[in-house]
Amino acid sequence: MVILLLVIMAAGGGYLYALFFLPNVQKTGKLYIPSNAGYAQVIDSLKPFLKNESRFRTAANIKKYAAQIHPGRYTLAKGMGNNALVNLLRSGKQDAIAIRIGNYSTIYELAGRVAPLLECDSQEIVAGILSADFAQGIDSDALLYFFVPNTYNFHWNLSGTGFVRKMKGYFDQFWNADRLSSARAEGMSPLQVTILASIVQLESTRPDEQPKVARLYLNRLKAGMKLDADPTVIFAMKRSYGRSIKINRVYYKNLLIPSPYNTYMHKGLPPGPICMPNASAIDAVLHPADHDFLYFVADPSRPGYHIFAHTLSEQERNARQYRQWIDSVEIESK
Repeated sequence: MVILLLVIMAAGGGYLYALFFLPNVQKTGKLYIPSNAGYAQVIDSLKPFLKNESRFRTAANIKKYAAQIHPGRYTLAKGMGNNALVNLLRSGKQDAIAIRIGNYSTIYELAGRVAPLLECDSQEIVAGILSADFAQGIDSDALLYFFVPNTYNFHWNLSGTGFVRKMKGYFDQFWNADRLSSARAEGMSPLQVTILASIVQLESTRPDEQPKVARLYLNRLKAGMKLDADPTVIFAMKRSYGRSIKINRVYYKNLLIPSPYNTYMHKGLPPGPICMPNASAIDAVLHPADHDFLYFVADPSRPGYHIFAHTLSEQERNARQYRQWIDSVEIESK
């Protein structure tokens, strides 16, 4: 009788060990559990990963998983047993998704780039931005100011409002006491710094050259000159004719487009950023190089860099060389 009892206990222990600890996840992958998902929906999503669905159901019932479902994206590893799998899903310890926020030109582009990586859609993100306290009374184009490009971690099931709240938190961290102090030293508000940095960003993506470009524009502002920045004309054209139009080159006729963003028509800064500038461009405005150049043009011999000039005659000579180069490139590409 004792021997029979031991055999039964051993058999039961073996069953429980197999139920909870033998491998039951047959492949590595990402499991997505939508918000408000029920137990049946979770099981359907798990089926492609499981060797034995019935054993998982039994283990999940014993551990009362159905009462502790947490939405999110989870990484499942091949060879996981039911005990580890249920513990992971029941804990809610989902993946952190690293998302690169780039130099987008509108909040709509921002939402369109981010939404495919999250559960929420782009309309929810835009609605979250427009309804935020910080957005009230501000033109939608100027709202780019509150979003600083970088790589940030998010959870997949983050709502549109939650995304905006996290980005505003990152913005507040970015504009720390040192940067605010540097802005005051330049006689500029953080918004003005960001507006000028957005122009610097689109003129030069080279962090080592951005302080030099920033100083040039600050020199123009100090001298009472118009900024005459081509990227503002491109922004104005897209604002008027459609964001999707492709503009490879700015012609003299384009400089007459009527827009408060056209810095060939209006002195001073435009009313808002023309893109989301990188931290390097913002810091370039806060800590510009020391020079008295007023003009620059793209350097054909060093793609991405510029040739700087003190006088208009120097600039015209450099510009002629650049136009000759770009004309030759266009002819060769035809």
